[in-house]
Amino acid sequence: MADSDNNIQETVEDDFCFLEYLDDLEGDADDSFLEIPILSCKSKAKSIEDYSEAPKYVHRKEVRLEDILKDHALHLLPAKSLFRFKTVSRGWDRWISSPLFAHRQTTCFKNISGLFFQVGDLNPSFISFDPDACGVPDPSLQFLPEPVYVRTSCKGLLCCQSVGESVYYICNPVTTEFKRLPKPTLYHGAQAAIVLVFEPQLLNFNESYELACAVTFPHHPVVYFEIYSSRSSSWRVSDTICCELDSLELHNGGYYMKGVVYWETSSGVILAFDLKNEQYGILPLPANGRRYGNGILTAKQGELCYIFPHYHDNVCTIHIHGNMDMSLKSVINLTYDVGITFGVCRVLGFINDDTLILTFGTRVISYHVKENKVELISTSEGGACTTYVPYVNSLVSVRHPMIRDNGLIV
Repeated sequence: MADSDNNIQETVEDDFCFLEYLDDLEGDADDSFLEIPILSCKSKAKSIEDYSEAPKYVHRKEVRLEDILKDHALHLLPAKSLFRFKTVSRGWDRWISSPLFAHRQTTCFKNISGLFFQVGDLNPSFISFDPDACGVPDPSLQFLPEPVYVRTSCKGLLCCQSVGESVYYICNPVTTEFKRLPKPTLYHGAQAAIVLVFEPQLLNFNESYELACAVTFPHHPVVYFEIYSSRSSSWRVSDTICCELDSLELHNGGYYMKGVVYWETSSGVILAFDLKNEQYGILPLPANGRRYGNGILTAKQGELCYIFPHYHDNVCTIHIHGNMDMSLKSVINLTYDVGITFGVCRVLGFINDDTLILTFGTRVISYHVKENKVELISTSEGGACTTYVPYVNSLVSVRHPMIRDNGLIV
């Protein structure tokens, strides 16, 4: 043990001699960055206990506010704000324009920024919840090669269907990038029950998106599931077939959450399809929801919910059902200022957990549950038949490395 201690002491002495030698070579070099105690080779070696802790290094590098914002705040902003911040400097312009930053912003910024809405065959429009921070350069989507219906969205990607035939486009309205998908194997029709699935992850640059469609045919009592994958850039009809529904009518669109796609049916149940295992299940639909109509599948605090309104004498009662049995979870009573003209109440769903979006006639209204506060968002030209699709103001690129095309990173 004595020999071992002597070896350690000799090693320590040699290290400090080497540091003193480097200090002599550097001469007047700036040593404000690193302060290391230099011990003379002639001095008496200290005990082992004196070297039980590592030397303290003092880092005095000045950190600029610009760098703090760039590294810790920019990726939390919506795309419209980021385009303005490109003008701060060339460095910010390069950083915000990089695929790495687009990927980070896509995974970190998840707030619903607004609604695409469309009335009949008219061009789509966009309702921004914050016009100064969130918006799109072409709300009518005329950058697409043909007129389209807005169908579904997920995490910044938007899926549209052509007016003339069953051709799908995946696009980002912020960047105006788009991709035309190959024609599906089955006939989807103009009212396809299709859901876009996109789950970006911070440490995975090879993410992909999928389209899941529940396909029905008149006088043919089964539901087929056809899935498009960006990994293979092709459609595939699942071997799983649903034969348990009394009525095959599915409400337009659907809802995706945690690997499962849900569709409300006219049979009084919810059809669920697990994308990973390609298995389906049946969930109950609240009886009152079918009676009042205008219900919607949505999520609140990470839980699947079915919400429907009941409106009478300036009081709108919102019933929230949840869990796998879709039992009643809570009831919200809404009251409004005198002077606002109301119409048929329609629930569009929760955004950011605490804010409920609904319409009364042509008015789009947000209700903040905790604050019991009602806010008028916009007055649109639509009505009960208007299509509303939520959208996240994201920088995700359809041609981004995280999106795979034909199985290759592009």
